[in-house]
Amino acid sequence: KMAIRELKVCLLGDTGVGKSSIVCRFVQDHFDHNVSPTIGASFLTKTVPCGHELHKFLIWDTGGQERGCHVKIGPNSFWEIRKTRSP
Repeated sequence: KMAIRELKVCLLGDTGVGKSSIVCRFVQDHFDHNVSPTIGASFLTKTVPCGHELHKFLIWDTGGQERGCHVKIGPNSFWEIRKTRSP
């Protein structure tokens, strides 16, 4: 039996920047340009074999309404590309 490693991912970013489309591409192997806006948050999982173990991704896809939430911006942050300033 293969070991399972759980990896927790939370996508934060402005509304309408493509967070749900990226999740859809990863989880369902399909890119949808017309994903309905996320209300609140959605939760998805995907298990991927990696070497001698399985990586189980636990993914929270937020709707972009995180106003007042203080979050450190990391390397995989999303924001509206048409804005003149990024966070």
